[in-house]
Amino acid sequence: SLVDKLSQQYKYFHWELEFTDIFDRNQGFDLVLGNPPWLKVQWQEGGILGDHNPMFVLRKFSASKMNILREKTLLESKTLGKVYLKEFIESSGTQNFLNSIQNYPLLEGQKANLYKCFIPQAWMITNLEGITGYLHPDGIYDVPTGGDFREKIYPRLRSHFQFVNVKLLFPEIMIWITYSINIYGKVREKIKFKSISNLYSPKTIDLSMEHSGIGIVGGMKDENEN
Repeated sequence: SLVDKLSQQYKYFHWELEFTDIFDRNQGFDLVLGNPPWLKVQWQEGGILGDHNPMFVLRKFSASKMNILREKTLLESKTLGKVYLKEFIESSGTQNFLNSIQNYPLLEGQKANLYKCFIPQAWMITNLEGITGYLHPDGIYDVPTGGDFREKIYPRLRSHFQFVNVKLLFPEIMIWITYSINIYGKVREKIKFKSISNLYSPKTIDLSMEHSGIGIVGGMKDENEN
């Protein structure tokens, strides 16, 4: 059937079915850790058209020029046209699913980014005492349309350790990009969490927690300019 064919193609995953014993005995996971993908879900036709003509990737065409070249390129290759349409349908379907308030009500009004979708998913699959530790961008804390989401985040937030990528711990992104380690737990009536900002190295977290608090407050760099 079509359902069986699609399930084999897309590998749909159902947590409750895959881990029935854990949800039955433990009502979910005790601990969820991860670095969810920092990926905006959007249609990118350049990569598909670039397989036929690399100029679509190497150059930035205006919208009008792109329309002309797209039509010309698709007419040149019937095979490319089928692949293009298939990829467009899959991309649109994924966007509609991730932007649906029925699936992710807490993300209503925000542009779909996969790491955001992972956060409420973790809350769903952990039990009442479960802990989630995620490394992800800091966009959830300042996006103007994310107020409703933040109302749910802060009562669960235990720790927020923000990094600036100066030491290129992630060499594939720019040095000024910020991201953070975020620890979430069960909902508390009183919002209370630890927060450190402008970190360069993870070891600074442990050093700060272990420090007695006595002495001169250090700066952004040590005496060796590190």
